[in-house]
Amino acid sequence: MNVLIVGGSSGLGLALAKEHVDLGDKVIVTGRTKPKVSFVEFKKLDLAQKNLPKVIRNFVTDLPEINRVVYAAGFYQEGRVTDLSPEQIESMVQVAGTGLIYFMREILVKQGRLDELITITSTSQWTPRKLEPIYNFAKAGIGHFSNAMAEDGRVGKVLVVGPAGMRTKFWDGVKRDDLDKMLDRAWVAEQTTKALKGGYKYKLIRVLRQPARVEEAEKR
Repeated sequence: MNVLIVGGSSGLGLALAKEHVDLGDKVIVTGRTKPKVSFVEFKKLDLAQKNLPKVIRNFVTDLPEINRVVYAAGFYQEGRVTDLSPEQIESMVQVAGTGLIYFMREILVKQGRLDELITITSTSQWTPRKLEPIYNFAKAGIGHFSNAMAEDGRVGKVLVVGPAGMRTKFWDGVKRDDLDKMLDRAWVAEQTTKALKGGYKYKLIRVLRQPARVEEAEKR
């Protein structure tokens, strides 16, 4: 397969890239910084820039045919809605949210079909958090959008993965007392790959911790 991982230059996205390469797939990853690995093709893309629909349209135009899209873009943002500037809000919405919408739009316009979509959300998809309202909004939004994509006959299969906190650069500079209890990203990537197997149109899994486990929340 040709696999595109948006937000795949670090963290879970890069761990998923390794999983797919090991399966024999050709993997393209996007991000702002080139990863220090040789097993993927890197294409630089900043989802926080202006005129995102046009940027993604031009980006997709230059891609080969893509069989599987993995959307793993996101970053940490803390603050009540009144604490965040409009620029901070727009950045989160674009990176963790609407970027997926425009990627799906442009890929379906170009190809007419996509075999598989994997969307990485978070426990924030269903758990409200006082200091993460925009992240809540974006993750819940792309989760439900992906569910709707499973109803589009042009999309073969949709897997939505909602992991708890993982040990990644996502938390760099953030003071928390539970960092040592967070999930291993390689393990989460392995569970994601396992969940992709089988026949279904849509599946939502929750990857939780203490203890580390996978719960299938919905499947059809």
